[in-house]
Amino acid sequence: MTLFFVGYLIAVTSTIAFIVAILTPKWIYPNNLPVDANNLASPNRTNYRGIFYVDAGYPNGTCRDWILLYTDSVATCRPPHSVACASLAIIAVSLSIILLWLAGGYLYIRRRRLMPMFVTMLALFTLLIFWISAIIWVVMITMNRGINLKIRRENIGFSTWIAVGASGGYLLTFISFILYRISLSRRKHLKETAINSRRF
Repeated sequence: MTLFFVGYLIAVTSTIAFIVAILTPKWIYPNNLPVDANNLASPNRTNYRGIFYVDAGYPNGTCRDWILLYTDSVATCRPPHSVACASLAIIAVSLSIILLWLAGGYLYIRRRRLMPMFVTMLALFTLLIFWISAIIWVVMITMNRGINLKIRRENIGFSTWIAVGASGGYLLTFISFILYRISLSRRKHLKETAINSRRF
């Protein structure tokens, strides 16, 4: 049971971290100039991209608004992948909350007949959340590269790193649930072996 409890705590931490990541807009700092060996342009800190918010740093307020609000101010800086990432972020957070609710219910009830099947379902559910969260930050990084298709560490904001850490937490949760599922099967096998040995 310790493995499951550890996985649950990691899932709680990862969910909180992922929510913080998507609510903070400092994901990507795009370069205003192409970056190459001769022109190491530094990103402008007033020009940033987030999951739900974008600010291109223009003084007239253009490209400074919420991405999911279909206003003219962000029409030119709202590519399809931004809307897709925002939608996936909402899905990932919703699934994470459902996962915590189901895992918390399992900690409270722990029906023996449901244990192996339910833990397997939770592990697969966690793996799905991991892939969705990983897709989000991979797309945000790859689709916001410079003109010469390069991105540097300075272009990646702290929100992206929080999201990467949250994805790692989901992966650790999946591993913990799988190890706990294996221990349940092993425990069941040992119990059946002991019962059969008593009969003979």
